[in-house]
Amino acid sequence: MDEVRFERARSGTRPHAIRMARQRLVLCRLMIEIMRSPHGTYAPKNEPFGTRLETFFIGLCVALGQFEQKPFSVTKIAAFMHVPRTTVIRRLEQLQSWGLVQRQGKKYYMDELALNSLLGLKSYRRIRGLIEKARAELTVLDTLPD
Repeated sequence: MDEVRFERARSGTRPHAIRMARQRLVLCRLMIEIMRSPHGTYAPKNEPFGTRLETFFIGLCVALGQFEQKPFSVTKIAAFMHVPRTTVIRRLEQLQSWGLVQRQGKKYYMDELALNSLLGLKSYRRIRGLIEKARAELTVLDTLPD
């Protein structure tokens, strides 16, 4: 793919080449595919992908807190994500209804059965493969002239 060019609409200046465009393309695709994997694994089939990204990021906060052995509360998630507490509460309720998150007191935890399920482990392996593929592509691209 040739260099990606964007023109500054307001200033009328000539287009500027975006540096590392091919590498950034790899990262953009990687980020989208990483989020598609858990959506396809854990969300109900009728849930739209794009509108549920915030829900999955709230779930990532729960996982992060659990894996670091510092579980998140609603307040901590809201501060970490820079979203209103009410939004966090709604998203956590959605994750609970999907069987992915459990509340214990004021703290939230991932459901171990969901994460350890065959589909959950398959999702992990798929994401791990995506990361490895992106690493290999970036290694090659980083050796080419910009």
